[in-house]
Amino acid sequence: MRSILKATVASLATVVALAGPASADLTGNLKINLDTSNPAPRATMETLIAKFQAANPALNITTNVIDREAYKTQIRNFLSADAPDVLTWYAANRMKPYVEAGLLEDVSDMWADGTDIANELASTKGALTIDGKQWGVPYTYYQWGIYYRKDIYQELGLSEPANFDDMLSNCEAMIASGRKCYTIGNKWLWTGAGWFDYLNLRTQRI
Repeated sequence: MRSILKATVASLATVVALAGPASADLTGNLKINLDTSNPAPRATMETLIAKFQAANPALNITTNVIDREAYKTQIRNFLSADAPDVLTWYAANRMKPYVEAGLLEDVSDMWADGTDIANELASTKGALTIDGKQWGVPYTYYQWGIYYRKDIYQELGLSEPANFDDMLSNCEAMIASGRKCYTIGNKWLWTGAGWFDYLNLRTQRI
């Protein structure tokens, strides 16, 4: 494992690297900023960091756990003025401004062919890639699903969409038949944001 102790340079979401093979000669200071303030994710991170600390006793690890909403407003300031070595943050467009500002470190070597990360997390690579380079490693991820009614598709002679244009075309056909195109059946309101993210990244009309 390469050293992750690069002063004042933050790498996005590389906390997962702490679970990798230990390097017995890691020394110095490692500062970690986390937004995992909820009990379950906080306990997971603390366990992971404790295992890494036990494997690297000469390493001085400082962990700052910040309330998630406060973290969102503080991240640019602490990346600019007092950057941690490792932090948690969101992928894709949420990380792009910090990459473009030079506040995050290129961690493409962690995604090299044959590495565990490349083999096991390949489906997430695109979300962490900007300008052909990777800027983080996911420590958690989940699926946003869009489902369709096969009976309605068959009735209207529609095919499963292969791309966004196909999906818009199918939507127009459903609306023309007097139906709603989408419905969001969320248990929690915040999950609806995923729908708007999906659409806003693909059209300028919203």
